[in-house]
Amino acid sequence: GYDLMVLRLTNEAIPGPKPVLFIMTATHAREYTPPELAARFAEHLVANYGVDADVTWILDYHEIHLLFMTNPDGRKKAETGLSWRKNTNQNYCGTTSNSRGADLNRNFQFEWGCCNGSSTYPCDGTYRGPYAASEPETQAVQDYVFSIFPDQREDPITATAPITATGIFLDIHSYSRLVLWSWGFTSTPAPNHTQLQTLGRRFAYFNSYAPGPAYGLYATDGTTDDFAYGELGVAAYTFELGNAFFEPCANFEATIYPDNLEALLYAAKVV
Repeated sequence: GYDLMVLRLTNEAIPGPKPVLFIMTATHAREYTPPELAARFAEHLVANYGVDADVTWILDYHEIHLLFMTNPDGRKKAETGLSWRKNTNQNYCGTTSNSRGADLNRNFQFEWGCCNGSSTYPCDGTYRGPYAASEPETQAVQDYVFSIFPDQREDPITATAPITATGIFLDIHSYSRLVLWSWGFTSTPAPNHTQLQTLGRRFAYFNSYAPGPAYGLYATDGTTDDFAYGELGVAAYTFELGNAFFEPCANFEATIYPDNLEALLYAAKVV
């Protein structure tokens, strides 16, 4: 398959360590809006460095890591006109089936398969894979996230991340106009619920989306944001952009890009 490529933006003439904003998009192949938003965010930062004081400060004293295409093999399938969600692993549901593959956002190792938030049937859209982090895409993302964020949370499920914790992790999807945070696998509030809620509501102020814990939507397990917060204590969120998988360009230009650009700039400032 195709490599996963990360764009890293910072002023390397100014030494670190620097707090990190990590954004991943296109975990689900048919979601075209998120990678376009991330690419436009990168263009905004580069074009305004040395021009806009906030952008200059962000890139001088922070690191922005952008994984535009988390599921590149699935994206190639979606570009043929298929409503493709999963990766293209031929070991699941038949080598040529259009229902094959694993759902990468149910395959991450934290609380994988724990809580009826994913499927064990290989042809289902939420098939979680045969074991935790079974997929090469998942392994690559996990390894990268472990390499850029310190471990700031103890292992017990009730342990809190400290007030000194840094970093923000965003997995951007479409659609539903939501800002979500942990937990997804249980209705029990996350140990840092108050802090996660406060920051989530800040994001929602900019993009006018509905904020709330992920479990309030439906139960999920093995997800990206639970992984980042649960394993490392990073403030982790999922944005659900817009109103459709194939969003009209006019909607993107009029609301999705400008409103979410403000949310992403805020995330970069408070990381």
